[in-house]
Amino acid sequence: MNGIEQNCYCGKTLDYPHCCGLIHSGKSVAITAEDLMRSRYSAFVQANVDYILATYASETRPVEERDDILKWTQSVDWLGLEILKTEKGEVNDSEGWVEFKASFKEEGQKRIMHERSLFEKENGCWVYVSGEYPKKEAENKLLNRNDLCFCGSGKKFKKCCFNK
Repeated sequence: MNGIEQNCYCGKTLDYPHCCGLIHSGKSVAITAEDLMRSRYSAFVQANVDYILATYASETRPVEERDDILKWTQSVDWLGLEILKTEKGEVNDSEGWVEFKASFKEEGQKRIMHERSLFEKENGCWVYVSGEYPKKEAENKLLNRNDLCFCGSGKKFKKCCFNK
């Protein structure tokens, strides 16, 4: 990060090497379903397709889609992650849900992926099982430059991600 400490891609205030980087390198594990969600988002930002696939549940792992996943993760500019809600998914739980919005720019258009993801423990580790997409709402509407930015910064769109 060029000597400048920045927040991790996942939105936590730690820098990447001390946050998701520890999980990606295997020096740490995701303790909660939310931790795994955040580390997976960071893996998408970095196009770390091996980590993305490794953190799928064995019964839903799309190994045959590896090249497509890699190509897509490299084709978008990731803008931010917002965790909206978690249900269960703590250390002693066996399953949990994480609802999130991931903002990105694809083919010049700002987009938001809004998903409610199911995570389960497999061999003692959290894995991503599947996701459902809550009712479409503002995700597909074009933002006005004076709307609050979709990245969750609290700033107006024109003062935040408008020119990214």
